[in-house]
Amino acid sequence: MRNIFIVTAFLLAGLTACKKVDNVNPNVPVVVNPGVVLPQVIYNVSNTLVNNAFELNNELIQYTCMNNTFTEVQRFKLLPANSNGIWNMYNRLRDLDDIIAMSEKADGLTNYKAIARLLKTYIFSVITDVYGDIPYTDAGKGASNTLFTPKYDKQEDVYKSMLEELKDAAASINTSATLTFGGDPVFKGTMSKWIRFANSLRLRLLMRASAKMPAAITEIRTMLASPQQYPLMQGNDDNFVYKYSGSLPDVYPLAPNYVRDFDFKYKSVSAFIVDSLKKFNDSRLFQFARPTNASAGTANPQYVGLPNSLPVTESANYNGGYNYQSYLGTRFQSNTEPAIWITWAEVLFLKAEAAQKGYSSENATDLYNAAIKASFEYWGAPFQTNYLEHPSVKFDGQLSKIYLQKFFALFFTGMEAWNEYRRTGYPLLVPGPTNVNNGKIPNRIPYPLSEQSLNRANYTDAAQRMGGDNMNFKMWWQE
Repeated sequence: MRNIFIVTAFLLAGLTACKKVDNVNPNVPVVVNPGVVLPQVIYNVSNTLVNNAFELNNELIQYTCMNNTFTEVQRFKLLPANSNGIWNMYNRLRDLDDIIAMSEKADGLTNYKAIARLLKTYIFSVITDVYGDIPYTDAGKGASNTLFTPKYDKQEDVYKSMLEELKDAAASINTSATLTFGGDPVFKGTMSKWIRFANSLRLRLLMRASAKMPAAITEIRTMLASPQQYPLMQGNDDNFVYKYSGSLPDVYPLAPNYVRDFDFKYKSVSAFIVDSLKKFNDSRLFQFARPTNASAGTANPQYVGLPNSLPVTESANYNGGYNYQSYLGTRFQSNTEPAIWITWAEVLFLKAEAAQKGYSSENATDLYNAAIKASFEYWGAPFQTNYLEHPSVKFDGQLSKIYLQKFFALFFTGMEAWNEYRRTGYPLLVPGPTNVNNGKIPNRIPYPLSEQSLNRANYTDAAQRMGGDNMNFKMWWQE
């Protein structure tokens, strides 16, 4: 009996003690505001852009290549696993929807809602330009609508909706209002810069769609004829770049804290980039690449690019081996190298193309020259006016020159160089000898395996429209 009393008393004490437990983490805020969520979204998307530029875009488009082993990317054998990083950008939609919901529940937060809408559209643009048809209308509705198997929208419909969303979101911005809770690591709450970003991104997408959407050309004409109504980026201060603080975890994704020096130097700068920039006497070479180890610190530093997708032994021994090949510039191992979303230089090249095609009354040559100067300025490369007089640079009305210079300017800008290559066919790249795609640069990346298992019916429907999920199937906007 005494034992039963002791056990009973112990249990009662335990139950009483349970009522006193405070199961709230004091280090986690009970109430979150948009100013807390927004910088995390921009940080995470920036990391994705940098990592996928490094692993995918740069090898697909011959900015860089592996120097001691095969990677399937530079050989154009693209697999579903290659796409996980970009597909995972869908995870940021929930955060942006949270910002929108918070903004609708309180006064004075409309600018947060507008920014969230712009960032959602940017994310969708990256995803659709990699895959083609994607979940769009149903995307991000798992928590709110318990819709965990979203249907895929056709890329044409996605584009039409994105273009309208950018226009509407920009129009909803109040430039006289502030961001109550801060949280803007890019433009520091200057809402006029967000409008310029929206219009600049819209111009990018309009130009991309223009070959298949006649209305896009009309919209381009309208935008460029009405700069007061549709202001675009006006200088490098308007660039959408995320500047890492340099203190962990807010560090450039390729810095030694995240990528070992040994792994970083698996990649050499491509021969196409090095040889082209040397031919033009282009000082951006010294930003994009570093001298070979054997010549660094000497009176005559050498820059030697590696041809893409050589056989392994040839790659490892090219020009005498690793010490005689140029790695990526040291800036790309800096803690504070910015992540590039879209720049003024790109906008100027878009305007130059539009002018040359007759979509505006501006002078194509002036815009082309200004775009080149803007790119040199962004990269901190010394610029000499006589560069513009080089026979391979001087503008003579050929769109191919705009496209080539834009290719240089888009270095490390997410997947944009690959996007532009698929749209324009420039620059004229020659796939390496070990490519496994019959000498063709792929047009898309297969959908991730997770979709095949978790969203099978909708994946199957979309895959059929995309040529059987074929990497050579063209985007809707490709000619």
